[in-house]
Amino acid sequence: MQDMSILRQAVVLILIAGILACAQSDPLANRVRAELNRHNQLTLQYQSELEALRAEAEAGNSEAMLGVAEIYFIGKGVDVDHIEAARWFRRAAEADSAEAQYRLGLLLDFGIGAQKQPTEAASWYDRAANQGHLKAQTQLASMLDLGRGVTRDAALAARWYQAAAEQGDLSAQSALATKLALGDGLEADPAEAVRWYRAAAAQGSPMDQYNLGFSYEQGAGVERDPFEAERWYRQAAEQGLADAQFALGTLYAEAEGPQRDLMEAYKWTFIAARSGYPGALRSLQALRRQIPVRDRGDAEALAQDWMLRHQSSAPPPGAIAP
Repeated sequence: MQDMSILRQAVVLILIAGILACAQSDPLANRVRAELNRHNQLTLQYQSELEALRAEAEAGNSEAMLGVAEIYFIGKGVDVDHIEAARWFRRAAEADSAEAQYRLGLLLDFGIGAQKQPTEAASWYDRAANQGHLKAQTQLASMLDLGRGVTRDAALAARWYQAAAEQGDLSAQSALATKLALGDGLEADPAEAVRWYRAAAAQGSPMDQYNLGFSYEQGAGVERDPFEAERWYRQAAEQGLADAQFALGTLYAEAEGPQRDLMEAYKWTFIAARSGYPGALRSLQALRRQIPVRDRGDAEALAQDWMLRHQSSAPPPGAIAP
């Protein structure tokens, strides 16, 4: 019996040796083993970095506190822990780190790792904004503009939008331009609105490209120029903005002289109608009475081709109207 037990153990050992030999010669197994080793090494490295940062943080280094918070927030070498991240963001914020004040504001604003507290969030945004933190200025301006967590103050919102806009923030430039155009919180200034529409449009904002085109079409804050209006409408339309597509189609349809182009008018109105833009279908039906059947077919083909090439910017093909 003992001989049989020894024999069985020998067979098992032989089988295990064979399995290990196969695993060692298997390229996939080797890759998995190498990846596990790399992962373990990185984890040990991250944990070492965390301990070093924590020691500095406990000694009062606000940048180290911020680093510890970010490690817990993204789960770098540790489990994601938003509550622990919020605790460290708060310590860094209280140590006057503008970035930590902004990040803590976000957590309180959206209820991540802490109970949602917009009023306290606004307070931290304010502290960071007064240190020149760009994103905090924009967030604070938005809260003041909407009266979210604070009493609405359009004038103060405009001031913070201005501060962020001058640092190049796209959303602040766009918001400031709109407030200047409407006279919301500050005196209406169409020319200054155009300046900020232009700044945001240059950063690729389709809505601001449309607003700049509209300013040129109407002569609001700038000398009327239908060709500049066409240029900006087209940039926004090519990005899929239905407002600009409809405006561009209307511009071509109603223009005088060489700018009038019923084929382009039909094409862009067709695309806007496919998006369900209000009034586009009615305009398209009016254009159908002005354009020959053959040209209409060519314009529809151009529209369909555009939508096929911009599937993320346009709705799927389908019938518009009988």
